[in-house]
Amino acid sequence: MSLKPRTAIIVSLLIAVLAGYFVVGHYLYKVPIGLDQSGFVAGKAMHSIAALIKPDAKNALSGAVLLFLSVAGVGLVGFVLMRSAMRRRQESIDPSRRSFLASAGVALGSVVVAGAVAAARGLFGVGQGGKGWKEISDNINDRTVAFTNPTWNPEWKGATVQSYRRFGRTGWNVSDIVLGTGRINDEDGEKVARMAIDRGVNYIDTSPDYSAAGSENAIGRAIKGQRDGLFIATKFCSPLGHLGAGSSVADYKAVVEASLVRLGTDYVDLCHIHSCDTVDRLMDENAHEAFDQLKAEGKVRFLGVSSHTPNLVEVANTAVASGRFDVMMLAYHHGIWSSLGEIISRARSEQDMGVVAMKTLKGAKHQGLTDFQEYADAYSQAALKWTLSNEDVSCAVISFFKPQHVDEYLYASGKALTKDDIAVLEQYDRRVAGAYCAPHCGACLGSCPEGLPINDVLRHRMYFEDYGWEKEGMQRYSQLGKNASVCASCSAPCLGSCPLGIPIQKRMEGAHRLLTLS
Repeated sequence: MSLKPRTAIIVSLLIAVLAGYFVVGHYLYKVPIGLDQSGFVAGKAMHSIAALIKPDAKNALSGAVLLFLSVAGVGLVGFVLMRSAMRRRQESIDPSRRSFLASAGVALGSVVVAGAVAAARGLFGVGQGGKGWKEISDNINDRTVAFTNPTWNPEWKGATVQSYRRFGRTGWNVSDIVLGTGRINDEDGEKVARMAIDRGVNYIDTSPDYSAAGSENAIGRAIKGQRDGLFIATKFCSPLGHLGAGSSVADYKAVVEASLVRLGTDYVDLCHIHSCDTVDRLMDENAHEAFDQLKAEGKVRFLGVSSHTPNLVEVANTAVASGRFDVMMLAYHHGIWSSLGEIISRARSEQDMGVVAMKTLKGAKHQGLTDFQEYADAYSQAALKWTLSNEDVSCAVISFFKPQHVDEYLYASGKALTKDDIAVLEQYDRRVAGAYCAPHCGACLGSCPEGLPINDVLRHRMYFEDYGWEKEGMQRYSQLGKNASVCASCSAPCLGSCPLGIPIQKRMEGAHRLLTLS
């Protein structure tokens, strides 16, 4: 079929829209869930290809490869269609340089359109009832969250667990603060785990994909000789990620049995279908059959589900209604969706499920918030106490990976939420609103007529304000080729360019005042 160049452009962009939504958008949404190879078409082959480039990968790369190939495929289709149209137009066997550039331009345009449409679906939930990763990233999964208070208060030293709560129908009484092991993977982490156990923590949450199985290996060493007094939870995962819906019963059982070897135990108390975003994976017959067999064999005692994904509410409601799950682990913290409190209440009242709150520190930043020094307790302690103030929450899991964490987090155990704690949380929300500059974004940079490195200026301000590195922040700011003094007289075309709503001109002017001696 012979297409005119204009028609080729239209067809290429139409294909880009459709492929962007149904293919690229599908993978953009699916990759952050953290599935292993089983969750993707030709997953093992895709991971093998990626391993040639990144042999030390700690997570499955299948989804990332498919995402890249789908984007590249959109560009290739656009290039071929335009190239063919230009060639016919010129009636020449060898197309000219202009033909190549025109074809490359269509390819690039197709990629941009596909990427924009994919982002609309995967990040903003267009066509999915608003269920996208942007809101989750802003409210739950912020990887820049700081876990450690800037000062190690002597009053916290020696803190121990002060409260144990009934863990639903499991019959266990578990410590209200749970040892999260996502960042434990070596001897130092092992020592932190032992310290927490010695201080009364009796619930340990781990997973094969935490530190590429390093977490389970370290915890296995830490619990040696005291296994019977502990409640151990793991996930239906391999070291590369979560098993996808439709995985075989044998595969589900194999990953749990591998966890038992790493943990040095004959059984785990709980196994989660982890980071669950679809009802299909939640209710996968093979997963449930594998659990039933493992339970009959004495290798797993209880079944759980965890979710911190865009489809959290539907997954949680289905889990409660099914009656299959003994435990639910949900992202829950101050300021999160009000509907979660109702779901948690139903889980306890209707099914007597144990409820674990995770992502309790909310996100954004709190390291070095010197404004908070007037308060006796740390932000982390206020956040934990808020979470545990809901009596339907059995316990709160948080990542321990420094000795300070044992003192800092356990100091909140058993304590009631106070007016001061609420003040800390409210001040925290005010402090980070419109002030957090996401790393690796750069959406604002093209809007500045002066070519000012806005992200660098805001990072240096963060060093000064939030980390207490005043000298470092000022020194780095002084080394910039241009500084924010130009912002005072600018018409501010940057306003509205920040996806997080930062008032750029105001923040830049404030940064200049902070970071210069004048």
